[in-house]
Amino acid sequence: MRFTALLAFVTAVSVAVATPAAHDAPVAHAGTPESPVTLTAQSGCGSIGPLGNGHWVWWITVSCTPGGHYTCQATDKTGCIPGNVANIANMQVDDPNDTYTVASADNANAVAFVCPSIGEVRCQSTFKENDDSPNYSLRVFVS
Repeated sequence: MRFTALLAFVTAVSVAVATPAAHDAPVAHAGTPESPVTLTAQSGCGSIGPLGNGHWVWWITVSCTPGGHYTCQATDKTGCIPGNVANIANMQVDDPNDTYTVASADNANAVAFVCPSIGEVRCQSTFKENDDSPNYSLRVFVS
């Protein structure tokens, strides 16, 4: 009897440990707020993507700890390798309402920033050609 109870307990703990926790991933949108495209795919290394076709601008909105140091990065489509800067016109971090810019860099695949007091930012990449984006993903990570 004790062995069966112990076996049931070990099995239950094993299942609980093996089940990944729920994770609220940032949501990426393409184009303008008037014509958003929700992107649910997740690349590796904490990235969202690969991004879709036909848009110059892609962004993800993420939460951050106010005052914390972070990096907004465009990666290759796998999500782990920094993206080719030859295809990226601008990287920008702003507040989700697009009322002010937190950080920006031209011809770069990443931009460092300090999280603003609202605790949320939009990490945005503007590509040189609207067909470059399927080869990229976006992510924000602690610097």
